[in-house]
Amino acid sequence: MAASAFKFTDPGWLATIKGTIDLENDTIVATLITTTHTPNLETDNLWSDISANECADSDYTASFAEGLVMTGLAWTDTGTRTFKLDAADLDFGNTVTISARYVYILQRTTGTLAAGDLIVGFVDLNDGGGANVSSTAGNFDLAWAATGMYVETLSP
Repeated sequence: MAASAFKFTDPGWLATIKGTIDLENDTIVATLITTTHTPNLETDNLWSDISANECADSDYTASFAEGLVMTGLAWTDTGTRTFKLDAADLDFGNTVTISARYVYILQRTTGTLAAGDLIVGFVDLNDGGGANVSSTAGNFDLAWAATGMYVETLSP
């Protein structure tokens, strides 16, 4: 699978900078969204913007209906005004049948995903393609790049 780099949505980036979303301490979850959704970096803001397009495969909904809780999220200063966000790789199952196009990252404020939960950003699992990616009784995982989930270099 040729996944894209993680992209913050504009509202997600602003909420992170303002501290409304604390990626290291809040409950941050990953959800799978299908090709029926067209991402919008400027306006995708709330769970209600994407929830109708969540993956409905039984192997996914049985375990991750409230999102896969992410672990290991941490910002580090890598030097020369460059900062890295990294996290543990995502594992949606090892013998699952799942089909999805995007992994959306959200701040979950209660025990269940709610309409007003904020979107942080997303990854396109089929960067350069128009279809869902799938597994059939196999692994459905997302490994972040060796350089990290997201890298930001500040300019003077």
